[in-house]
Amino acid sequence: MEFPLSARVRAARRWLVSTSAAGAVVAGAAVGCVVGDAAGWVSVPRTVQAVLVLVTLFVLPVVWVGAHAVWALRGRAELFAVAGEHPRRRPTDRQLADHLRDEHPLTPLWWMVSILGGLCALCLGFALPFAVADGAVLAGVLLGAGLALSLAALAVAVPGIRRTERQGSEDRRRRTELWSALPSAVERRLAVPLLGTGDGGHLGA
Repeated sequence: MEFPLSARVRAARRWLVSTSAAGAVVAGAAVGCVVGDAAGWVSVPRTVQAVLVLVTLFVLPVVWVGAHAVWALRGRAELFAVAGEHPRRRPTDRQLADHLRDEHPLTPLWWMVSILGGLCALCLGFALPFAVADGAVLAGVLLGAGLALSLAALAVAVPGIRRTERQGSEDRRRRTELWSALPSAVERRLAVPLLGTGDGGHLGA
């Protein structure tokens, strides 16, 4: 029997599902526009294509991972809170995998921000000298501002990763104290990160 979770957790789950559906639509539109324009089936302005591609690559991943983090955090907090009221029960395998993974829910978000921030900094860093050399003042200013934002994102994300790793270790210890005996299959599921290679490591780790 599952631990009952509040309406806040269910609302976060609905927001996650809605975000996933909207992301699929935007990604499909981006692919359709690029392919359709390249094949000559439909004429799509390059600006529209660029915006859709940039949103798909850089905005949607962060939004989806952030929505997942909110849902997981709310469920994790409530499961820990009600554990004291039901000492002989434990969450279901699904609830454990959804909300009580080995990693802290914010860890994937910080990794996503760091990866995308690093990619943006790399791209903008190479583009900035060419823009400035051509005398395009506005382009240089925009690229420079984007580069600064990307570096700032990296500066914030790296300490965030370290902080959430410490929080994740504390959460694992607390989970083990509350529910010491878990099936090995469940333990393996809890060790798989949301973003990673499947062997406990994140992309870019």
